Amino acid sequence: MAPFSDYLAGGVNDLRLKPRILRSLTRDLDDTGDRRSRLFDGEELANILEKVQLHGLLSEVLPEGYAGKDEAKLREEWRSAVDAWVERLLLLVSDKMPQKCWAGTCLLGVTIEECTSERLIASYSIWFEKLLQNIQASSNNRFIYEASYACLSDLFTRLSSFPNVKKESTSFSGRLVQPILQLLDDDGSFMEAAIDLLCMLIKFYPSAIYRCYDKVESALASKIMSGNSNMEVLKKISGALALLPHAKGDSGSWSVIMQKLMISINLLLNDVFEGLEEEGKGSEIMKLLVPAGMEAPPLWDQKNKPEGSTHATRRLRESISPLLYSLTYSCCVMLTNPYPVQVTIPVRPLLTLIGRVLNVDGTLVSKTVLPSTTSLYQELLCSELPTFHLYILDLLIATIKGLKSQLLPHAASVVQHVTDYFRRATLPSIRAKVYYTLELLLHSMGAGMSLYLAEHVIGNASIDLDEVHENICISKLGNEASLKGSPKKRKRGRSSSQSNGVEEETKSVIAGKKSAPLSVKIAALRAMETLLSVGGSLKSETRRLEADRLLINLATKSLDTFTGKAGKYLCIGESPTLQEEYCLVALQALLSSLLSPSHVRPPYLSQGLELFQKGKLEIGTEVATFCEKALLALEVLIHPRDIPLVNYPIPIAAVVSMNEFDDEEMHPGWWGESDDDGDTQPQSMDVDAQKSQGVEQERREDNKEAATSSFEPEKNESSSVLPPELGLGHTQAAVDQLPSQYLQNIGSDTKYAVSQDTVKDTQGKKSYYDLLGNNSLKGKELMNDSDSDSVPPVMLGETDTESD
Repeated sequence: MAPFSDYLAGGVNDLRLKPRILRSLTRDLDDTGDRRSRLFDGEELANILEKVQLHGLLSEVLPEGYAGKDEAKLREEWRSAVDAWVERLLLLVSDKMPQKCWAGTCLLGVTIEECTSERLIASYSIWFEKLLQNIQASSNNRFIYEASYACLSDLFTRLSSFPNVKKESTSFSGRLVQPILQLLDDDGSFMEAAIDLLCMLIKFYPSAIYRCYDKVESALASKIMSGNSNMEVLKKISGALALLPHAKGDSGSWSVIMQKLMISINLLLNDVFEGLEEEGKGSEIMKLLVPAGMEAPPLWDQKNKPEGSTHATRRLRESISPLLYSLTYSCCVMLTNPYPVQVTIPVRPLLTLIGRVLNVDGTLVSKTVLPSTTSLYQELLCSELPTFHLYILDLLIATIKGLKSQLLPHAASVVQHVTDYFRRATLPSIRAKVYYTLELLLHSMGAGMSLYLAEHVIGNASIDLDEVHENICISKLGNEASLKGSPKKRKRGRSSSQSNGVEEETKSVIAGKKSAPLSVKIAALRAMETLLSVGGSLKSETRRLEADRLLINLATKSLDTFTGKAGKYLCIGESPTLQEEYCLVALQALLSSLLSPSHVRPPYLSQGLELFQKGKLEIGTEVATFCEKALLALEVLIHPRDIPLVNYPIPIAAVVSMNEFDDEEMHPGWWGESDDDGDTQPQSMDVDAQKSQGVEQERREDNKEAATSSFEPEKNESSSVLPPELGLGHTQAAVDQLPSQYLQNIGSDTKYAVSQDTVKDTQGKKSYYDLLGNNSLKGKELMNDSDSDSVPPVMLGETDTESD
């Protein structure tokens, strides 16, 4: 029986448990005796890694304040257990059996991440030599190479945070460049881990790459130009080429790489678009890339590029498309990643190159049919053109992200390219990406861009969101159900013929009109949300009303479909996750519509509040969470004066005699009723019209018995005389409906004088003082919002004011 001291007094929290578990795992890795031929499978290795990371077996760190009597003994026991673990791993790394070597390398990588800094600094040189032997051995298999490169990447990434070993670790990292280049020349199928290691060396050890900069550039470019690797490998190689200028860190290296990439793209397009575009496009871009009197930088060695004798169709499918992707992806990485010094981006050549690709639609423009433009080649090119357009749109997106507002001098060119292409784009994936491009343009260039893009965003969104046809389908389904249930209502011949016409039209719509995918609708809604958030009050009120009406209808239908109150036929073939995202985006766009500034109050505020209340009931979903936040955001529109945001001075200057008022009964900005016959009411109040401009006014009306009040303008040479019969009662004309001649003379010195009858409100309602922006009553004096009608505020800065 084990002595009592061997038992764990603290249970799972006892620190003596960690070294014991580690020793148990080390024994499982032992291969002596009968276990010598034992092999490790992936499941067993995953269980070992999980225990090491879950319990922190390699940390060797005692908690603060631990002062047990066996502290020294525990530290020594834990250190000895880790030593045995590392020793066992090194034996596995050097084992000749591939599976054991692979298992030891994987476990060593976890040890590098989990061990203490002291152990790492003391042992990294030994670990490096072991791993270097594995990547230099030609007899190892793919899994050992991948695990070794990944382990080395983890090792040097962690060593980069220790300045005291920076010099020695840089020397070690230089020994890895040659094996990586050799791997690129040999066209290994497991080079992804090696490229990751190369990118890590460029970031953290640029001096190790600086010595062989030209060799690395040539090897990466040759691999790209060959186009023999799969797309994932090409993407990693292209990213490494884009990061290569960091090894030198000067602006010249960045500019040279970017120039070479753009020249390669241009030359590639010259070969592909022959006969499909006007002549001279390539020469025009070359003149922009290489100014007069200067020589173009030498391109990379293109010995691996497919020869011109290769069949055109095969070359287009197998070489040109991956090559164009690689070159554009490198440009995207260079434009979006930060660089240590300021560089000059060739914006004009870049936009011209983008426009060149977007303007090609596959139609022949040359009268002479060239040998390369056969009918078969044209068909194949048309099938590949959408892919080319997606690549070049990614390049445009990267340009917008990299330059942001600095792209403003070239905004006209960008807008022209995007809007012209948007008219011709029909494929869902392309339209979704164009919407995203428009969204980035609005974010980066502000409200001014919204004036030019509002028509394109709202017009295209109305088509993609398919409001009209969906409404027809919904009404058609309702009509069919009602007509089938009560056939006696179809007695009139005219009604029957109209119903038959609607049925035929609806059937043709359902059968022949396919709704846009939800991914396109989501992109369109996000673009409209950005337009309303950034653009604010649009220049065209017609467009704004169209956008508001479209968003409230879509939000209503999407929420009904999400909650199961509408038919699912609108979302056939779409995943529930995408349907929920569509509903969420529709509600987000609706909230932007309600909060976006406009000349009038939101026309669909009550419907929007009702939708958010319904969505709030969908507990446990993102829709419910957003609806709760939306209701809080809309609270300021429901009670705009009851929630003071900032304690600013009241913008209305009031001069009132307060001698006869009791201070305890006064509320700031409000004159309450008195028991006397009007003796306590103020005689006059001067209102500065210009200072009151922009203050939102709200009229509370209940019945015709409400007291009406009239106001007379103070005698002023520059002011007009308003008719005395014009009041603020329920049956009187509204202030914002006054003819323009009554408001045209309002200036900075214009003031209104309010009579005594205006101040007194016998029904307990808010008086004219409250209508001008003062705080409302408390408690019983507040009105019920549900019994009142809201009227748009009076804008005194304009000669013509619109009414609801």
